[in-house]
Amino acid sequence: MMWGITFPPIIMTMPSNDRLRYLLTQYTNKNCSREELEELFSELRAPAGREALSQLISGQYSELPSEKEGGDIDWDFMYQTVTAKERPSVRSRIVFFSKIAAAVLVLVAAGFWLWRAPAQREKTPATATAMPAGDALPGTNKAVLVLADGTSVNLDSAGSGSVGQQGNTKIIKLPGQLTYNAGTGGNEAPVFNKVATPRGGQYQLTLSDGTRVWLNSASSIRFPVAFTGSERYVEVTGEAYFEVARADKNGQRIPFRCKVNDMEIAVLGTHFNVNAYADEAEIRTTLLEGSVQVKQGAATQLLAPGQQSRVGKDGQITLARQVNLDEVMGWKNGFFVFEEADIRQIMRQVEKWYNLDVVYEGPVPDGRFNGRVSRNTPASQMMKVLELSGIQFRIEGTRLIIRS
Repeated sequence: MMWGITFPPIIMTMPSNDRLRYLLTQYTNKNCSREELEELFSELRAPAGREALSQLISGQYSELPSEKEGGDIDWDFMYQTVTAKERPSVRSRIVFFSKIAAAVLVLVAAGFWLWRAPAQREKTPATATAMPAGDALPGTNKAVLVLADGTSVNLDSAGSGSVGQQGNTKIIKLPGQLTYNAGTGGNEAPVFNKVATPRGGQYQLTLSDGTRVWLNSASSIRFPVAFTGSERYVEVTGEAYFEVARADKNGQRIPFRCKVNDMEIAVLGTHFNVNAYADEAEIRTTLLEGSVQVKQGAATQLLAPGQQSRVGKDGQITLARQVNLDEVMGWKNGFFVFEEADIRQIMRQVEKWYNLDVVYEGPVPDGRFNGRVSRNTPASQMMKVLELSGIQFRIEGTRLIIRS
């Protein structure tokens, strides 16, 4: 729990590195007394304290673990958070990240191991393919393509090049993505394919009209291999980001429609994200560029860039006029990004990306979390940043067990 702190006046003297190291050790091991906590945050707020912290890191940074162990935390974001003028809210559990302030995590995510077990580092180097017991690898590019006749193609094992042809449309696989190249003449009747990602997977595809689609974990898209009619129509489950290409026919724009359960998104040419996981309370459509109209039953909502529509289980549409686009698009850009998220929100993402089942021992930890961590990091490293806020965890097989 984060205490409320009254900061004493800042004295412009340079704290010793030994003292600062001691305070950081006490803090990250959760052994700080109230007086030590006040002293630490007072030092970090002062320019002299930040300079001492920088000097401390310059001596420790070269000794940090390999990039695979510590390089996927957004250290710069952490430093800005640690040294922000506004101290952390008593009601929020703040997760800190930053390169200059790497010392704050040297002991939490790496330092304790660095200083107490140097021999172990040489004996058991980290690898990209082998994961020790009690951990889980991050997700990768993997998906299944289902052709019109029901044939399934495992895309993570299929080689690059042609993976099939549907009517006059060729399907080309590149690393981590599919491209549909429609031939001349078109198809007499729509022929549908489906691409689905499992938990722990993601994939990209380019539709025959040039529209680009990114699929998050446990998601799918069903679409015609060639768009031949007066509209373009796809169906989505889970989460997907679209960059819709403009298409014209006889001088008229061809609309693009995305169906999500009973909701429909109508666009002409735009960039948008839709999150429609069944375990979420709402279907959230976020517009980044252009214009879309969300329709649920008889109700409609027009979105402007930066806005988000939310359709609840009751079918009602609400509008959020300003949302954190960095948080919304974090998954597509390779990050977990949290803003005032509770532990259940975070764990739903962790379950899907690491293919784990989250189990809570005892009461579900409370509090709100803010942070940014790369998705290209093992589950244990992702969870270590939450340990700063008192969240305890262990991984047993495919179960992630959480307790406060």
